[in-house]
Amino acid sequence: MALLSLPLFAAQDNIVLVAERNSPALTKLLTHLNNVTSDFSYQVSTTDKPVSITSDDYVIAVGAKQALHVDFSKYPKRIAVMLTAKQAEVSDMASAIFIEPPLGRQLKLANLLVPGNKKLGLLVNNEQDKINVFSTLTDTEKMMLKVVNIEEYDNINQALFHVLKDTRLLLGHYNNEIYNAKNIKNILITSYRQRKVLIGPSRAYLKAGSFSTTFSDLSHIALRIIEVVKHHKNSGQWLKADYNPHYRILFNSQVARSLNIRILDEDFLKQKMGES
Repeated sequence: MALLSLPLFAAQDNIVLVAERNSPALTKLLTHLNNVTSDFSYQVSTTDKPVSITSDDYVIAVGAKQALHVDFSKYPKRIAVMLTAKQAEVSDMASAIFIEPPLGRQLKLANLLVPGNKKLGLLVNNEQDKINVFSTLTDTEKMMLKVVNIEEYDNINQALFHVLKDTRLLLGHYNNEIYNAKNIKNILITSYRQRKVLIGPSRAYLKAGSFSTTFSDLSHIALRIIEVVKHHKNSGQWLKADYNPHYRILFNSQVARSLNIRILDEDFLKQKMGES
């Protein structure tokens, strides 16, 4: 008879998305989480609609700006998403999923889209930026780059001239001091005058005129959240804060037509990028 008193089902672990305010992106992320798995229960906590959180819950801080209505230090199972690698350095989370694509992946994509023997041009804005970029690359990948430091020139135009000289293309990395609203038009015009494309640095620059980039959308973020949570649940260990391994490849077809560049099949590209 004692068996009758046992619960038929074990209680589900709870995942709480925490953000300053509700948004369409937050709603879509919740939908994607439900689509990935029903193994967990899900809640959303915002400033105007907070929910009760326990220390057993997996707490997901959504966005670079942390919500002030939650003291994240009280919750050991805390994960940050939709923030940059640089922002994650000071986020004090158990794990994190960076929003930007890793430069090594962008480099592999660029090498496949515009093959050749010449190097790929890369702008950095100072020596520390170069050190940070190189820390994420293999020695082989570093050898594929012609790096130009903007600090060593009078202006970005001079740096652009030198980085585009004898290179196949311009590889953009996630640096708002270089790739911003003030500079992007000039960077693109100068590049395309020399029939060189910009790869990256992110999806936001495709509309401006970048040729291609890898991009992790909300479905990819949801999938990675579940992977990080399940890994911890099963092993007691956290996956390190890192870039999202799930992604799409996006193209600007108008740029491809203008420069007569063939757009390759996405599955083929992903396969080749995985092999290299």
